[in-house]
Amino acid sequence: MYNYNINTNELKREIVNFSKKISEGTNKATSKFVMNMQYSLAKSGSCLISNIARNLDESIKLGNTIERLCDRLSYIDRDYKEQIWNNYLDEVKNNIDKENPIVLFDNSDINKEYSRKLEDLDRVIDASSQDKRTVNGYHVCEATVLTKNEKQPISIYSKIYSCKSKGFKNKNNYTLESIKAAKNLIGKNFTGVFDRGYDDNKFYNYMSKNNHKFIVRVDDSRTLLFKGKKRNVEEVSKSRKGKIIMKALFDNDEEYELRLSYTKATLPYNKKEYTLVIVYGLSEEHPMKLLTNIKINDKDDVIRIVRLYLSRWRIEEHFRGKKQEYDFENMRVRTLESMNNLNMLLTIHLGHIALLADRIDKKLLTIKIIYASQSLKNKSIVWLSQIAKGIKKILSYAHNGVKSFQDIKESSKYQQLELLF
Repeated sequence: MYNYNINTNELKREIVNFSKKISEGTNKATSKFVMNMQYSLAKSGSCLISNIARNLDESIKLGNTIERLCDRLSYIDRDYKEQIWNNYLDEVKNNIDKENPIVLFDNSDINKEYSRKLEDLDRVIDASSQDKRTVNGYHVCEATVLTKNEKQPISIYSKIYSCKSKGFKNKNNYTLESIKAAKNLIGKNFTGVFDRGYDDNKFYNYMSKNNHKFIVRVDDSRTLLFKGKKRNVEEVSKSRKGKIIMKALFDNDEEYELRLSYTKATLPYNKKEYTLVIVYGLSEEHPMKLLTNIKINDKDDVIRIVRLYLSRWRIEEHFRGKKQEYDFENMRVRTLESMNNLNMLLTIHLGHIALLADRIDKKLLTIKIIYASQSLKNKSIVWLSQIAKGIKKILSYAHNGVKSFQDIKESSKYQQLELLF
């Protein structure tokens, strides 16, 4: 396990082979760039271009490497970028549950509190702060699908945007784009799981019109029709007793006993009937309210709905790992185009980690990586942080980058006329 020379070369080959699959159909320069970025993101665990460049271990001046990477990030040919992303989605598609696909949707933010010169700096609510203060930053819209074996979140849509950008319409456009991305990859028969930020009449109308199954956490102020009468969901939740019992175990090994109730409800906006599921036990102040168009016949169906919604926590872990393990909020490229290109390459790397985690029982390399992470836990629900730490540990013993793995064609000897004597 501790033979890092063998493990380093094995991990390098894994990254190189994955990079070649992702960049297939592009030119050599783009393929080399993708390989360098995938390797250095893995080794550095950082979105800072200086750290990425430093961990390539090139024999040229560091400033020249930084300049080259910045130039490549500022512009990637549109056709090649689309090819790279489609190749990545092909890898994702082969590793998801096609019978019952679960897609998790969420909105996050990038905190750029001290930045002043970045393109189209917006004002965002810093969700990580206790007082929910407003700071400079950008919005992030993301959709992840769960892998078929270990149910790891793997991104299929990730977009950084600003409300101050030219041509910006509204946030719902990015929400619809993320839903369409899921539909294009999986088809319409997926279950979408959404937080309170998606409790919107336009959203319900779109999902119902396109026959997508959904589970949405509704806001306490939401009003629905119960037996033809308008009632607030908070008021309804107080009148129920929660007779269905279920137990939920979270990643911190803390077990909760939850009590569930459900009732039919109609949305006044489109007059369509849904089911309101009320969950007691997660919070002492307010029960959690979920609205779904999935048919419920008995208590087992209710428990399944709640478990599906609780799986949404995995996308929160995905964001947390992205920010903590890769310093996502500390990226220092100035244009939104460069940010989104860097985000795409990081998303692909995180997808690679999810694919490794999904084969944890079949791939010895994954076990070696987790062992190298020296984690206190033997088992985790979301493996992103442990695998990221393990990869950085193993690659810390590498000192010559991936240049030896690249296909470098030597130029032929210069031809010129020669006088024969």
